[in-house]
Amino acid sequence: MGGRVTRVFRTFNVESRARREISKEKPTPAPRHRTARTVTAERPEIKEEILRKDDRLLTLLKDVFVESREPPARVKDGGSEHLPCKPEEKRLTKLGHLGALDVMKVSKGKVSIVEALTLLNNHKLHPQIWTAEKIAAEYSLELKDVNSLLEFFIPFTVQEFPKETKKAI
Repeated sequence: MGGRVTRVFRTFNVESRARREISKEKPTPAPRHRTARTVTAERPEIKEEILRKDDRLLTLLKDVFVESREPPARVKDGGSEHLPCKPEEKRLTKLGHLGALDVMKVSKGKVSIVEALTLLNNHKLHPQIWTAEKIAAEYSLELKDVNSLLEFFIPFTVQEFPKETKKAI
C-alpha cells in the first residue's frame, strides 16, 4: 500500500517538472584553484629560481656514497636455467574396454582411470592371481602405493534383487 502512495507522488506532474529543469540556465562553474603552472607563467622569476642550479647542494650531493652490504647472489647448483630437463618416462597404457576414451600414454608410477578400475576389479575378482606385487610390476607402480590403493579403494558392485524380495524391501 505504501509503495502505491509514494509512486503517485513521484509520478505526479513529471513532464512539467522535467521541462522546468531543462529550461533552467546552466549554473556557472566554480572558480578553479590556481595551479603551479599558472603561477610560474605569471611570474618568470619563480621559473628562473626553479631552473637555477645550487652549487652548494651539488657538492653535498657528490659527497653522498651508498654502500650495499647484501650477501652476494649464489649460483644455482643445477647449472644454466636454459638447459633442457630430463623428459618424463612414459609407458603405454593397458587399454580396457573403453580404448578410444582412455589415455594412450601415462607417466611411470601413475595409472589412468580405466587402468585403476580394471586393476581394482581384477583384484576383487581374483585376489590370488592379482596380488599387490603383480599389480605393481604390471603397471610400474610402487608396492606401498598399490597396497594403499587396494586397501582404501573398492569398486562398486551392482546387485540385482529378485522380484519377490523387492516388495519386502
